[in-house]
Amino acid sequence: MKAILITSFHPLISRNILSTPLIDLLISGGVRVILAVPENKTGFFESEFIRDGVSVAGVSRDLTRRDRILRYLALAALGTRALAIKRKSDMGGSGALLTRLIANRPLARRAIRALDAVITPRGRFSALLGRERPDIVFSTDVQNENDVRLIREAKRRHIPVVGMVRSWDNLTAKGLIRVVPDRLIVHNEIIKGEAVKLHGISEDKISVVGIPHYDRYLTGPAHQREQFCGQLNLDPAKRFVIYAPVGDRYLRENKVDREIIDLIVSFLPPSHHLIVRLPPMDSVVLDNRPDFPNVTVMRPGKQLSRNKVMFRNNELTLQDDELLRDMLFYCDLVVSGPSTFIIDAAVFDKPIILVGFDGDTTPPYYESIRRYWDYDHMRSIISSGGARFARSKEELAAWARRYLNDASLDRADRRRIATEYCWRLDGQSSQRLVDALNHVCGQ
Repeated sequence: MKAILITSFHPLISRNILSTPLIDLLISGGVRVILAVPENKTGFFESEFIRDGVSVAGVSRDLTRRDRILRYLALAALGTRALAIKRKSDMGGSGALLTRLIANRPLARRAIRALDAVITPRGRFSALLGRERPDIVFSTDVQNENDVRLIREAKRRHIPVVGMVRSWDNLTAKGLIRVVPDRLIVHNEIIKGEAVKLHGISEDKISVVGIPHYDRYLTGPAHQREQFCGQLNLDPAKRFVIYAPVGDRYLRENKVDREIIDLIVSFLPPSHHLIVRLPPMDSVVLDNRPDFPNVTVMRPGKQLSRNKVMFRNNELTLQDDELLRDMLFYCDLVVSGPSTFIIDAAVFDKPIILVGFDGDTTPPYYESIRRYWDYDHMRSIISSGGARFARSKEELAAWARRYLNDASLDRADRRRIATEYCWRLDGQSSQRLVDALNHVCGQ
């Protein structure tokens, strides 16, 4: 029986990969699955994913000074609009001079990858690879430091490696891919183009498969409307608007989310109820706000720490994903900060309004929500016409009223967003991923 080692070091992997049909497809094909996960989360993964043919191995995630140096170089090696903004807003100017010298230069890419091969810390995955002897390694987040360590160790042992770009912003905002896997999996042609142009990866090493976690979404809601409403104690007679907040870690002083909730409540018709779906890996301070009779605030994810700073260690369960699927299916409108929630809404053909202002304040650009909409991956969303960019409270309220009166507005442009970013919405993305893994394993 062949064996595959799959990584899950980022909290969204449990939803985006492990809760998709992927594992069942591998098991049905006679493949043994080993999940490499953070050692402090083994209990979660065992309770969620253990079954015949699946085992869980806990691994330390501690980073060393060498890891941080290599990450610094990887960020400096990429010259994109997103990283130029991050260097001024979040990184205190770190790496700006080096970026001018080496960004987007093929020679610099080769030099950094050669250095990475020499000084990436070794040993973390030696015992695991020796014990499990996988036939293939699947790195679900090819830019994650732990994935990089595993890929390097697997290559030293001549184990084939398939790596995946985790999310739509990674190749423009997370730095250089430090180690090139035998095959790179991407969601769409946009990311494929970025891998070729920005990271110097050959087209013939890249497979486009779509987005596996949408395979289940295409079958409709996970539950009947009454069941869904019962889970959140909602009135089934009401219609729903969803607000996906920005989150506290993206703004120095986050007053935006509180003010947007107040605004939506002020114009929401009596027939509608507001659902505020908090970010699974971030806090949203809603202090000094009473319980609104027409608002439900819900936090997805299994909280593995009581410290709000540690929300980033949360994990999403299959039940969380089913609830999201139901919310999107049954809602009439989505209001969102800069988030992948935009793509989720487009898949369900739900009208989308983007929050492009800072509530009642106007902070400097590099402290404002406005800067996030200038990231490379967000600019094409705004220009698509499939999501309306609200620059003021008045614009947000006006577009909300128009969409609630006619959900067909901008439908063709929403479909284009879904098609461009999901590539194919045919329920076969997980199978295409399995086919790519089998192809590399069989070479």
